[in-house]
Amino acid sequence: MKSRERVLIALNHKEPDKIPLDLAGTTVTSIAYPAYENLREYLQLKPDPEPQISHIHQGTVKPLEDILQHYQVDFRTVYMKKSPRGFIAKKLPDNSFYDEDKILWKKVVYDYSPVEAPLAECTLEDLNKITWPDPFDPARVLGLREEAKQLYETTEYAIVADIMCRGPFEQAVKLRGYEQFLVDISTDSKFTATLLDKITETIIGLWDVYLAAVSDYVHVVCQGDDLGMQASLIISPKMYRHFIKPCHKRIYDFIHSKTKAKLFMHSCGSIFDIIPDFIEIGVDILNPIQRDAAKMEIGKLKKLFGKAICFWGGGIDTNRILPVASKSEIEDEVKRSIEIMADGGGYIFALTHNIQPDISPDHVDKVFRAVLKHREYPIAHYRFNHFPVKR
Repeated sequence: MKSRERVLIALNHKEPDKIPLDLAGTTVTSIAYPAYENLREYLQLKPDPEPQISHIHQGTVKPLEDILQHYQVDFRTVYMKKSPRGFIAKKLPDNSFYDEDKILWKKVVYDYSPVEAPLAECTLEDLNKITWPDPFDPARVLGLREEAKQLYETTEYAIVADIMCRGPFEQAVKLRGYEQFLVDISTDSKFTATLLDKITETIIGLWDVYLAAVSDYVHVVCQGDDLGMQASLIISPKMYRHFIKPCHKRIYDFIHSKTKAKLFMHSCGSIFDIIPDFIEIGVDILNPIQRDAAKMEIGKLKKLFGKAICFWGGGIDTNRILPVASKSEIEDEVKRSIEIMADGGGYIFALTHNIQPDISPDHVDKVFRAVLKHREYPIAHYRFNHFPVKR
């Protein structure tokens, strides 16, 4: 069975020949540049002379074809050319930069963090005077339709239109600053609604341009909006449903109106309480399944929601297990994840999140070799005891 057929069967909640496998199909299932370099050296592959950065803030790369083929990855990706998540409007001498939303980003070791929120002092009156970035800039998709068409016609991979902008909540937080926006959402509903409406309109415009270029050729479209922390949602379910969910629904309704591709939603942390809301508003695929966060135990998620939504990720915890586990423990954890999640399809194997710079290449290699070894249907059933994880 070819990759594309395998993925489409799985995403329609049926069992293909093998569990589809992702590495770097999205910028939230990818690999940081230092880890990528180390993995290439470990696999005795030639250095990548000009690594393509797939997400500047996270420091992730688009791996060369040799690694993707080595691990039999089932996905290939098309990126918006001038993406709000990767566009530098002004670079400063200290290597920090302003993006097109005028957010200042500063490098912290390997990746970038926001250090200046441009709308921190903004008033409701100011919101109506702001000039927002033009989502319809033709440079955003220059040559993208031809690129997507070529991938579609010359390969048998499932093609992903990757995340190209932050969701309404994340963008509001970046523009206002975390503390200020949480004050806004608690105390100033008119300002909050107006800001979110303007952000949502821009996102829909970006998707309009993006999908006009690639909708005929992609099988998955990805949008993100981080709403969770380790212990809970960042805001209450009630606040999510009042302020953020209507924005998500507008965006997802628009996406579904323009493409038959499956809709992938990335939201980190403990988001258990609003998974039914995601399903209600048209999310087909949930990522990342941050299994070390509260209420995000994969067996419970599969049992409760596995017939209504697909799971992409959660194959092994990249925070508490992958860095410290032995290779035999890594293989056991991969097998356990497959046994729990594979039944009835609806599962794409990927790590919980991006492979961080400090993950040793032999551990990365072990994960993917274990998946290749154990991903064929029918899935063998194993009996495991949870092994202790070093803290």
